[in-house]
Amino acid sequence: MTRETLIQQVKTHFDIKELVCPHVYQVFGELSWGFFREDYLETILFLRRHFGVPMYCNHAGLTQRGSRCNLCNIVATRKSPYVSAHVLWCAGDFTFEGYTAEEVRSEIKGIAHLLPYPVRLEKGVSWVHLDTSAYCQTGKVTEFAV
Repeated sequence: MTRETLIQQVKTHFDIKELVCPHVYQVFGELSWGFFREDYLETILFLRRHFGVPMYCNHAGLTQRGSRCNLCNIVATRKSPYVSAHVLWCAGDFTFEGYTAEEVRSEIKGIAHLLPYPVRLEKGVSWVHLDTSAYCQTGKVTEFAV
């Protein structure tokens, strides 16, 4: 699938404002789609279709659950290098409608063989942190704690 087709399909489930911080949206608007890694977009599209329910990233007043820039508080307050997958355009913290975070993580582990790319999942949190960063990946699904 071409990048353009992939983005068009992802757009049927997500608004760009849900996936980027307000700083990026204010400057780049819809052009922000161009920053995302394709492996990440394919993976969130696959999961949205697999679960068949809305996946919420930036919502309910939360604005730094998707991609983050150098102006975001989570990034700007750091005293050491911050190279989270959120700033590398391949991560999001999601809430899946009708599922707990643990139910989603369990299901993702159960369908690991179907995933289009390896993923990393943060464990022990009440949201689903999902990324396609290769950092410390140990298989199709890698769990980590911050």
